[in-house]
Amino acid sequence: MRPEEYERMYSLENTYWWFQGRKEIVFELLRRHTPLVTDRLSVLDVGCGTGLVLEGLRPYARPVGIDFSRLAMGYCVKRGIERLVCGRVETLPFGDQTFDLLLALDLLEHIDDDAALLRELWRVCRPGGHVLISVPAYRFLWSDHDEALHHFRRYTRVSLKQLLRSTDFEVVRFTHAITLLLPPIAAFRLIQRAAKPKGRPKTHLIHLPAAVNRLLIALLKGEARWLRSMDLPFGVSIIALARRPARDPSS
Repeated sequence: MRPEEYERMYSLENTYWWFQGRKEIVFELLRRHTPLVTDRLSVLDVGCGTGLVLEGLRPYARPVGIDFSRLAMGYCVKRGIERLVCGRVETLPFGDQTFDLLLALDLLEHIDDDAALLRELWRVCRPGGHVLISVPAYRFLWSDHDEALHHFRRYTRVSLKQLLRSTDFEVVRFTHAITLLLPPIAAFRLIQRAAKPKGRPKTHLIHLPAAVNRLLIALLKGEARWLRSMDLPFGVSIIALARRPARDPSS
């Protein structure tokens, strides 16, 4: 991403509906399906960005963050996060079977060879450990937002499931998210794309009135509660929680 996008991300993450809502959904799934709260897990946030999720993990786990951007690392340090590695996620600088939990949140779409990245996640995941993946959904939602963030692709349920099958990860949960907001987001992007804006692509982290921002966060908190008991059939994102078997199939 461009440097100004990291700056915007850091300035918005603690209040903006997208980041706060996604955080609620991520932690709901982790609390429900992993021993995050009861055990001091070793966690790797792959492509940790400016550190919002790492910061949230600190009460429960021993989190490590890795990102290729030194600028992102600097923002993580501002949050008081110490266990950081600046490096390429395609070749993780960790030994085999190191981590109990891996997070790859809105990461795979940034990587040309996403299958190779998934194999790296498998390599550093301990048997019985988990990986939580989130990706943007639907090719028809492609916009200058994706271009500004240097995405290679958006995913479908089929394409993400095929990717997971390229390893031996067992799928624990597979759901869409940001469901209630799909219609307005789709309408905005289709209209914006038809308008063919000039200049460099920009992200769609637009300023909202505080009351609207709070409402959107409340909607996504409600969505997180739905995910306690059901998977959602459509939405702006796809989330997969997968587990490396306690005994590898090849053993």
